[in-house]
Amino acid sequence: MSCRHALSQMPLLRLCWLDFGSFAGYFHMSRYEPLGICIYCGETELPDDVPRFGDEHIIPLALGGNLILPEASCKTCEATINRLIETPISSQEWGYFRSKHNFPTRNKRRRKTHVTLKKYDGGPLQVPIRDYPSPVPLYLLSEARILSGRAASIDPLSWTMKVLTEDRSETEMRAKYPEWDGGHQVKIRVHEFARLIAKIGYGYAVAELGYGAFRPIANDIILGRSDDLFELVGGSFDLEAPIDGGDHLLNIDALFVRAGIALVIVRIRLFSAMNTPIYHAIVGEINLYCPSHRAAFEKHRANGRMKNISPWRS
Repeated sequence: MSCRHALSQMPLLRLCWLDFGSFAGYFHMSRYEPLGICIYCGETELPDDVPRFGDEHIIPLALGGNLILPEASCKTCEATINRLIETPISSQEWGYFRSKHNFPTRNKRRRKTHVTLKKYDGGPLQVPIRDYPSPVPLYLLSEARILSGRAASIDPLSWTMKVLTEDRSETEMRAKYPEWDGGHQVKIRVHEFARLIAKIGYGYAVAELGYGAFRPIANDIILGRSDDLFELVGGSFDLEAPIDGGDHLLNIDALFVRAGIALVIVRIRLFSAMNTPIYHAIVGEINLYCPSHRAAFEKHRANGRMKNISPWRS
């Protein structure tokens, strides 16, 4: 889905004025220990012509992700994730924003340099990316159904959105291009974004807790085998206050649903230097009757990697 947005055309898409500031702090990489297994399909053997498993950027490199889980994905799962998640989000949805703010890319020749907008008279208007406010969608998700108990429903009950744009850039753009009709090119990829949140959450849980520390339950969403996205992925309709110099923020919680069984919940806040919401992905199940699960749970409860451990809400 794509749309041209102006305030008078689509009131659902509310412009959210921000000062984007600098994103330089997002690009300092941190690496976990190599795994030597595909965390998505469990493959342990590689073809003869493939020397190693691929490195997983827990948050995509293209969005300034700085956490790397080495040797953690096979070529097949990498290709699926790139097609279903990373290309639609990083290139199609956030492409102009990434180009303007010089986010990392593996192919600089494909960087977007201009955007085609419209004039008041309906004609095309070519604008260099450096002048363009580069707005991006900001999805607001309801709580995941596995937590809320809400029945499966159509998408409008699961999400809404705003459009993030920069006040100063908008003002400068209108002054420099008075013929601009005020519309934006905004690509809406909410389903791909929900898969991205599941991928981030699962990758982070594996990196922090260990592969085998829980039973994965979100991989069908990540790999496109399930379209029931909002069963396990959700968030809040509230925006958090900006954190000065803030990075991407991730935390792991455990929620007990019955005796000995807990859900692994990863809470994710992207671009915390801006007014952004907290998302969550329920990525796994811990069974304390399983020795490996219990050992990992006790270890990470002690070392603080599980921030909150809660009983099920009655």
